[in-house]
Amino acid sequence: MGYRVVVPLTMIRQGYSFSVGYGFSVFAMGLALFQTFSIGISKSSLSLLSLAVMFYGARLGSFLLLREWTVPSKAEQIKSFDKSSRLARIPLAVSVAIFYAFETSPLLYAARAAIGNTNVVMNTGVGLAWLGAVLEALADGQKFAIKMKRNGMEGTSEDTFVGPTGGCYRLCRHPNYFAEVLFWFGLLVSGIPSFGKSPIAWGCSILGFYGIFGIMSKATERLDGKQKEKYEGQEKYDSYVKEVTAPIWPWSSS
Repeated sequence: MGYRVVVPLTMIRQGYSFSVGYGFSVFAMGLALFQTFSIGISKSSLSLLSLAVMFYGARLGSFLLLREWTVPSKAEQIKSFDKSSRLARIPLAVSVAIFYAFETSPLLYAARAAIGNTNVVMNTGVGLAWLGAVLEALADGQKFAIKMKRNGMEGTSEDTFVGPTGGCYRLCRHPNYFAEVLFWFGLLVSGIPSFGKSPIAWGCSILGFYGIFGIMSKATERLDGKQKEKYEGQEKYDSYVKEVTAPIWPWSSS
């Protein structure tokens, strides 16, 4: 199901394969499983998990699209990825769609097994997934609002550090990346009771989480480096980095 979303969007913009296409393909897979297994909206663990996946995907895809439409630099960044012909983009789109399916596979196995509501491991995972999805939404919204406010301030350029430095950004310097990992970790934990002895279930789910863990860790390193190069020496930035020492993991330091 994910490829039906990723491939067409990648034909529009190559960069959509790992941005807008990422979010909307996760939503599409969540919706497909929700309908296929007639999960329905209820207080059951499976329903809450599937709703978390759909919320995460729809919210992320919509946010990335909104950001592209309202932030000129992001629009230019997405356009800059258009380096291949449309036909040449298909292998990329299919490969990332497979990766997104691996990430989302714990929901598939949970739906097939129909684990009861009293399973502690699954319930813990559902809670973590929702916590990650909501935290990421808050962190993205907070950062977007600050950046938009800066764009409306006279005499304030993109080379001036304006934050955010409060709220979610007291946990760590990149709480949206931390929340991304937390969401997928919660989804992985939710699926564990349904994996049984299936090597495919374990393999696909762990590979999906390992992949996003590595991507977010590297993304944090790159963004931290760019911000240091761009803002180091500015009092507000230097003070913030000194106070909030954790780049992505709230319990760690630089």
